[in-house]
This record gives sequence, C-alpha cells and structure tokens, in this order.
Amino acid sequence: MLTDIFLIRHGAPQNNTGVEYRVMPGPPLSEKGRAEARQAAAFLADKELQYLFVSPFERAVQTAEQIVAALDVPVMFTELIQECHPQESLVQVRHRVSEFLAALQDSPFRRVALVSHGAPIGEMLRELSDDQIDLSKHSYDISRNCAPTAGIWHASRGSRSWQLSLVFQPDAKP
Repeated sequence: MLTDIFLIRHGAPQNNTGVEYRVMPGPPLSEKGRAEARQAAAFLADKELQYLFVSPFERAVQTAEQIVAALDVPVMFTELIQECHPQESLVQVRHRVSEFLAALQDSPFRRVALVSHGAPIGEMLRELSDDQIDLSKHSYDISRNCAPTAGIWHASRGSRSWQLSLVFQPDAKP
C-alpha cells in the first residue's frame, strides 16, 4: 500500500532563454537550479524511495537527473504531472493529476517521489487533502507557486487521510 509521496518542484530554470516556459521542452535548469536539485537529492537520500516519476519538461528531467545520480532510483516519465499548457485550466490539471494519483494507489509501491511543477503539485495537494489544505501561506516566487524551486512536500498516509507538509526548501544560495 502506498504510504508516502514526496512531491518535488523542479529546480530554478534559466531565465530569458527565449524558450516558452509552459510549452515543451521549456527552459533548462540554471546553475542555481542544478545546485538546488542536488540539495533535494541529499534530503531524499534516506527516504527509501522505490520509484521516481518525472514530468517530461527539461527542467524537471534535469532535476530528476541529479536525484537519480545520487539515489540510483528507477524513473518513469509521465505527461500526467507535466506543466500546465497555456490553454489548460486548473480543472483539467486536477483531472490528469487525479488520474496519476489513482494509478499510484493501485501500484505495488509504498514510497515514491515525483518531480513536477507548481500547478500540478498544488492540484495534487488539493486532491490528497480533499480540498482541505490551505496553501495561502505557501506562495513562492512571482508565479505564487505552492513550493519553492526544488522544494519538497511530503504526503504521508494517516489512519484516515493524507498528512501533508512542506518538508524541504533548498538553501537560498547554492
């Protein structure tokens, strides 16, 4: 039975690359983002992860590469947790991340992690909490994401519901 999910936002991307942020492949990580991803990997080192699910966007893939290099965990890429498209509503994002979470519930895994983006992570937190989570105190960067870059939320299955907490934020200066 699935007991733990670590929801990781990608590291800081390069700015002003001319690459559309919300269209594949999106911008790559900056040096700061790579350092943040290494910090996230160090935090996850003792979490006994069985699998890592990753958005196919370049910044998520490069974040995952740092984690895989440190943890040697199997990886699967999935569009279900990718960045929202420019014309995609949060209702549509919620639908696809709900599909992803339902598949996880039916998997043989107990402890998994995923590398995704602010909007999908926010919708997963809402889904896991049955819309009870208050994310108003979690507003990071100009996009008001629910996690800082390379920040990690931990969802732990309680006796009646998922317990959710932001458990990791990288150092401001890598």
